[in-house]
Amino acid sequence: MFDQALVISKGEALYFGPSSAAADYFRRRDLVCPTNYNIADYLLDIAMDQELLAKAKSYQGNDDEKGGISTSHQLHASGEAVSRRGMNANEHVNGITSSNMKSSDSAQTSAVSSPHETTVRICETDSFNSSTECLSEKTTVKRQKTVYPTSFLTQLQVIMKRNFQTLIRDKSLLVLHLAVSIILGLFIGGLYFQVSVALAGFQNRAGSLFFMLALLGFSSISALGAFTETRTLFIKERSNGYYPPMPFIISTLLFDLIPLRVIPSLFLGCISYFMIGLSPVVVTFFKFLLILVLFNVSTAMFCLVIAAGVKTTGIASLASSIVMLFMMLFGGFMINSSNIPAALTWIQYLSMFKYGFEALAVNEVATTHLVDTIQGVAFNVPGSLILQKLFGFDLGGYWRNMIILIGFIILFIVIFWSFVTLRLRERK
Repeated sequence: MFDQALVISKGEALYFGPSSAAADYFRRRDLVCPTNYNIADYLLDIAMDQELLAKAKSYQGNDDEKGGISTSHQLHASGEAVSRRGMNANEHVNGITSSNMKSSDSAQTSAVSSPHETTVRICETDSFNSSTECLSEKTTVKRQKTVYPTSFLTQLQVIMKRNFQTLIRDKSLLVLHLAVSIILGLFIGGLYFQVSVALAGFQNRAGSLFFMLALLGFSSISALGAFTETRTLFIKERSNGYYPPMPFIISTLLFDLIPLRVIPSLFLGCISYFMIGLSPVVVTFFKFLLILVLFNVSTAMFCLVIAAGVKTTGIASLASSIVMLFMMLFGGFMINSSNIPAALTWIQYLSMFKYGFEALAVNEVATTHLVDTIQGVAFNVPGSLILQKLFGFDLGGYWRNMIILIGFIILFIVIFWSFVTLRLRERK
């Protein structure tokens, strides 16, 4: 499917011309591609096999110029192909190719050939001060604007289409996330089925909310493996100058957050909410789902940041698991926030579990009453009092916690964009 083919061996061009004419070109040199053998593989054999290579170089004929085919000497003489040691892919995309150097008014190219290498010198004319800036292979390019062959929307469309096809063809991750959310939703609903308003029921109500956050938090670690698989492909395609980081980032976020984080959170919340017997108020239900989605998206973005910043998948998994455990510890359920030592108080403000659990607890328990009888003494205590004394929560903190979770998401998106843009590039 290539229009043109360039065959090089040890720095010397053996063939440059239409791909369809390569077989005939070498056949005239008594180098016949075997039947049912890939011509591309045979061209590599010619370039690497010493006997075939010597045969290709020793041929003397008059048909080199037929059909636009050029030998190595004609390539250097006509400037139809220019090879430069260490030329990167961005220069190719910028139009520094053999086909347009000849016709460009703003670029003049001179090539000095030796038996095994070609040195290229490029002179660019600056239109503002009419001065000429010469760049050689030893010159450091300080200012370069990459011109991509396609528009941003085309790049985004192609990458999103590929990610969609990958998601559909390999359904295991998507199906597993959805199945686990449904099964765990039924499990949690059955375990905490129709909790009462007694003291034990209050404990179960708070425990069910925190357990759902824990399940969603640790399920977000799957983002590490999913991103690792596409990271190598992105580095390769970026080095070839196909597209900038932005369309890759947008497509990655859309196809990871929506099908693998948002939808499973909704499944888990909708199934377990009514089975547990939480507040039947419609507004409370949707506020509950909103916190679940924001919490799951924030933890998934945190894992994507770890995946983009750490090359080794094992180290990334270990780091994310340890950080997730510490966030759980300071999430407000295992230890009262007012009883945390002063030297460690700051850790709780970095915990997404704290903001997610406090928002869910305030949304659910603040409007309920604890009704129970202990040793014949009946009491009716507002749930808001329990939240203040037992957990140290702020009763008006739902919207504040929701905004903080959104802030975490924005912060992680910025860090993820920075890592992908600055770190995920080809190193030579």
